[in-house]
Amino acid sequence: MNLRRLLHTTAIRLALRYALFYALLITLGLGVLYWATSHYVDAQIAAGLEQELARLVQIERQSGQDRLIAVISAEQQAAHSNNRRYYLLQSPDGRHQAGNLIGWPPGFVADNHVRNVWIEDELISEQLPDKDGFWPMVATKLDDGSRLLVAQNVRQAEDLQEFILSIMAIILVISVGLALTMGWLLGRTLLRRIDAINATAQQVTEGELSRRVSLSGQDDEFDELAGHLNTMLARIEKLITGMRQVTDNVAHDLRRPLARVRNRIEVTLMEKRDSKEYRSVLEETLEDANELMQTFSALLEIAQAEAGSFRGEWKVVDLSALLEELGGLYLDEAEVQHKRFELQIAPNLKVTGNRHLLAQAISNLLDNALKYTPDGNTIRLQAAMLASRLSLVVSDNGPGIAADQRDKVFERFVRLEPDRSTAGNGLGLSLVKAVADLHKAELKLEDNQPGLRVVLQFNP
Repeated sequence: MNLRRLLHTTAIRLALRYALFYALLITLGLGVLYWATSHYVDAQIAAGLEQELARLVQIERQSGQDRLIAVISAEQQAAHSNNRRYYLLQSPDGRHQAGNLIGWPPGFVADNHVRNVWIEDELISEQLPDKDGFWPMVATKLDDGSRLLVAQNVRQAEDLQEFILSIMAIILVISVGLALTMGWLLGRTLLRRIDAINATAQQVTEGELSRRVSLSGQDDEFDELAGHLNTMLARIEKLITGMRQVTDNVAHDLRRPLARVRNRIEVTLMEKRDSKEYRSVLEETLEDANELMQTFSALLEIAQAEAGSFRGEWKVVDLSALLEELGGLYLDEAEVQHKRFELQIAPNLKVTGNRHLLAQAISNLLDNALKYTPDGNTIRLQAAMLASRLSLVVSDNGPGIAADQRDKVFERFVRLEPDRSTAGNGLGLSLVKAVADLHKAELKLEDNQPGLRVVLQFNP
């Protein structure tokens, strides 16, 4: 995987930003923790010094100064080097009486308040590696005018602070490292998914319309995107395939009427004819031209319906009224052709859609029923609500369509062999199918025993 490309991914950039944010946030939090811990340790040391000073003063008052000197000497011997306290007892005239501090810190006041004082070399006789620094001290005056001072070695407190600082540094490094690692892995995963989509897009661009984006099975947003892309690609493939089929069918099925028009005109122009013959030729040519215009209009409506780009008005259609209107027109036509036409329409049937397309689709079904139903037989137009679905049925007693041919007749320009001699362009059922799909309706061809039963069911 290209490192430069990976570093430019959104995941890596976000990971770097969040790593910096986390570093600042963790540094702030650990800083507060460090301050609170140091403050607590200092407070404990100060409280311990005050308590120790009060204890020594109490000993002096109850047992005398000799006892105080003995206690100070014992404390010096028992103290641990890393947590050692230092003492100084001076007489009223400034003489050293007890303790391991040599002299009184300059400017330090014996007022029972804990202060941090810089330890000079001349204040301690012992050679201590950690002697230099600020030590907390507290001092008081005894009843006889003597001064008593207690100081605390801070080596243990400094060790604790260094330990806390090291832990803080480790936490900071681990947190930032985990954030960067997570971002790196996330970037690789996302880039791998994106590369799969890009590879499919590239193959489709090169003409492999059957290619689809593979799904990971994780049902995440990438699988959702891949599903939408696959639906789009399937739709594009279907439209392009349909366009190719239309082109092939137009070239095949329209060549004959166009050749007939051309030949008729050429024959007519070969010799001089009277006006009656010219008129007859023009009428035949006009009839062929009308047939061609109807074919192209049907193709345009099918293409718009299949693409979902029909620009007509989309609203709630009173299907009962529309069927009654069409039924009245076809009732007259059926009587002329000596056929029976039955109309069974439930009232107040409504569907959301385009009235023009619905009327065109139903008219095509009725035209086919009239065309293929023998004289004296029955055609039925029925509509009703069945199990919460609006069901529209056109049935006849004609020859019907074989079960293995019912899917095929929805293709453009498809006309079964016995129908080749009848008028038509083989687009009627293709338009019905396109209109049904546009309206999310289910279209089924069934056996009417005898004849054909076309069922169009609209979802609620």
